[in-house]
Amino acid sequence: MKHQHCDLSQSKRNRSWAGKIYHKVSHNSDLTSGHSSVGEVKKQKKGDKLKYINLINSFWDLASLNPLSTGQVSLYFALLHVCNRSYWTEWFEVPNQVLSVLTGLSRSGILKARNELKQKRVIDFKERGTKPTLYRITIANSTQDSVQDSTQDSVQDSTQDSTQDSTQDNILRQRQKTKTVPPISPMERFESFWACYPLQKNRRVAEKAYRDVVLMGIYGEDDLVKAAENYAETCQLLKLDKIYYPANFLSKTVFEDYLPGRYKQPQRREKNHFNKFEQREYNFEELEEELLENGG
Repeated sequence: MKHQHCDLSQSKRNRSWAGKIYHKVSHNSDLTSGHSSVGEVKKQKKGDKLKYINLINSFWDLASLNPLSTGQVSLYFALLHVCNRSYWTEWFEVPNQVLSVLTGLSRSGILKARNELKQKRVIDFKERGTKPTLYRITIANSTQDSVQDSTQDSVQDSTQDSTQDSTQDNILRQRQKTKTVPPISPMERFESFWACYPLQKNRRVAEKAYRDVVLMGIYGEDDLVKAAENYAETCQLLKLDKIYYPANFLSKTVFEDYLPGRYKQPQRREKNHFNKFEQREYNFEELEEELLENGG
């Protein structure tokens, strides 16, 4: 089977950076420590969730006082998403290629938006030449000076007290009712892809391969879901015994042959029970007449 390939060098670079960012593990995180109890892990997860929502609320508080452009909003939420995936490391690295995929901005648009966000004290960054830029979320500190909200300050300062946790939950639920958080996940249709794929094996590896393809920005999720449907149809019509694992189907770009516009539905193949040759159809009446004529 022949496959059509895109620019492999660029794809490998994007895939490498995406995998590095979305699978980066903080060695200092309590979540990865073997000495952490179940209760500590739950408190840490709850604290991360509150931190995420607090940063989102702080951003919208700032935006209500200082209008922000679409590019600034997109870049902030992309950086916030990567920071969360990096287990809230103070400084985290993100290549421009990944930010372009997450935000839809060009390189110049990213540079402009990040300079503006830095001036507003929402983020900070350090350029490192040919290496990916380092970023840090700073809005939590800057908004305390500009937004006089005592309830919000108490939520940010409280940590382990159970009474304060209850108050935080009530405040956060109330804020969520009045503010809409835009979707920032680059992956929304993996479940559909997984449901229609003909061989459901090694889900975790398949999900990583699916995410890598999406982050490359060349093919959309609708394309991948349709490719899985077309491949399932091919396996059924041709009665294939060997089926690609979903991760290989994606990482080896087999899916490109089954994309809309490229896929051609095969004809159903019938096999006999002897040598598995294709079954040919004959007009036995004509053959019988021909044999009788030759014999006469």
